[in-house]
Amino acid sequence: MARPDRRVRLAVIGVAALVLLAAVATPVWAQTSESTNGGETQSTANAEDFEDRARRWSEARKRAREEALRRAEELANQARTTSTTTTTTTAAPTTTTTTTTTTTEPPTTSEDTEIKHPIPAGTTEAQWHALRQCESTQNYRAISSSGRYRGAYQFSIRTWNWVAEMHYPDLVGVDPIDASPPDQDKMAYKLYEINGWDPWPTCKKRLPS
Repeated sequence: MARPDRRVRLAVIGVAALVLLAAVATPVWAQTSESTNGGETQSTANAEDFEDRARRWSEARKRAREEALRRAEELANQARTTSTTTTTTTAAPTTTTTTTTTTTEPPTTSEDTEIKHPIPAGTTEAQWHALRQCESTQNYRAISSSGRYRGAYQFSIRTWNWVAEMHYPDLVGVDPIDASPPDQDKMAYKLYEINGWDPWPTCKKRLPS
């Protein structure tokens, strides 16, 4: 009978050990569970707090943008009003200037017609017309491709100044294309009186007799 009792005692001791182990383990498990749940609760609170701050920041930014747009529209309206006022103020002087310009046109026409130089003896108007047509197609501001020959009669600066120094000192240093047509004519006529048609070797062959 000793052995069965011993087995019973061993079994009772084993059950008691299991109960004791369960009692000791339960608080640890409960503590771990509570710690885990507490972390999750803290994380959730932090996330909600971040979302709340982000929402408030977004709303503040939206209000600031709306205020900036409203202010920009006010400034644009003010600028349009100022522009309209300025345009209205300057309209009258423009009309006055146009009237003055019209009044000064007749004297210019009379000045152009009074300066006329006679062609050299022994030449004809047709010949001078043909010369200008050949040299510059009647263009008193023509410039050769090289830039050396200039004006209706394609003077070089050197030849122009040479003739001007002898006969028309006021034209010395003047670019032929900047001289008036009558001045270019009289310079060409004077060059003809000095050297004939030779200063224009190519075009002189095309002149009418």
